[in-house]
Amino acid sequence: MNPPALDHEWLEADGLGGFAMGTAHGVRTRRYHALLQVASTPPAGRFVLVNGLDVFAVTPAGKYALSTQQYAPGVFAPDGSSNIESFTHEPWPTWRFRLPDGLALVQEIFVPHGRPAAVVRWRLEGQGSVQLEVRPFFSGRDPHALHHENSAFRFAPEGLPGSSWVWTPYDGVPATAVSATGGYTHDPKWYRQFHYMEEAARGLD
Repeated sequence: MNPPALDHEWLEADGLGGFAMGTAHGVRTRRYHALLQVASTPPAGRFVLVNGLDVFAVTPAGKYALSTQQYAPGVFAPDGSSNIESFTHEPWPTWRFRLPDGLALVQEIFVPHGRPAAVVRWRLEGQGSVQLEVRPFFSGRDPHALHHENSAFRFAPEGLPGSSWVWTPYDGVPATAVSATGGYTHDPKWYRQFHYMEEAARGLD
């Protein structure tokens, strides 16, 4: 399978000044690529709340990546793009993954109009057994800046009734609420040295 090109980009706008944006390949090549970027005081005031996700499919045959990150110096890990069978941007960004054990999974990202939100859905095509491990990359940064490790970041969420949690990493930054059909395990980590190749091409950090 040949993954989509790195320069093929998609954008889903919420109609409020916020959006989700990325590449068909899956790797983020700009600091503006994010799963959840909301407008606080549009048109200029925005926050990147969720940069992206690391996603793994766990099947009886093994554990396979559905996401791709690039780290300096030119390291792709994990390389979920090698499992992409197809991508379409209509009616919204949709990837079809074919795993080495033959299972097919579809991932969709949808931004509802009029709400600062992003919906990510995975579904199994055909028969089989699969469990997903999903790790969101929270930040709470200005979209023009980068986020670096610091002691002020608050990792612990507030649990709500049902399968819902709210993160408020910094004072003055909009909170991020997450609802899921699965459970949550608290295992916070800092991820360092993300490499955004389009930023590097412009001479930026």
